[in-house]
Amino acid sequence: MKKLILAYNFSGDRLSGVKRSAVAVKAAVKAVEPESFGERIGFLAELPGFESEAKAPEGGFTEEMLLMSGFDSGDIDMLIKSLRKYGVGRVALKAIVTETNINWSSIDLYEAVKADHEEMQRRTQG
Repeated sequence: MKKLILAYNFSGDRLSGVKRSAVAVKAAVKAVEPESFGERIGFLAELPGFESEAKAPEGGFTEEMLLMSGFDSGDIDMLIKSLRKYGVGRVALKAIVTETNINWSSIDLYEAVKADHEEMQRRTQG
């Protein structure tokens, strides 16, 4: 499976840093524009069997988020180290393409990842 990083709401030097970091894991980077947030994850990740629905997104988000397709745990660790090395630093919202989220829109994914992140923050703070 082809390795691909979907980068949401990254631009300028931060997007360049993600692209430089992707080289370490031999992954391509695709910047996802807000007008594509209504498309299914499978289509955006260029997986076979998914076609554009040309569906306008309902809502949106402005936080940065990375979605990785075709990655294993070693790839994830290497990407995280590379993000630090190339000045991107910590990206709070990260996910992997799964059988569960493959049919979700980017907005559905964002809401789930954001909720998980907030729950983890609550648990670590007390």
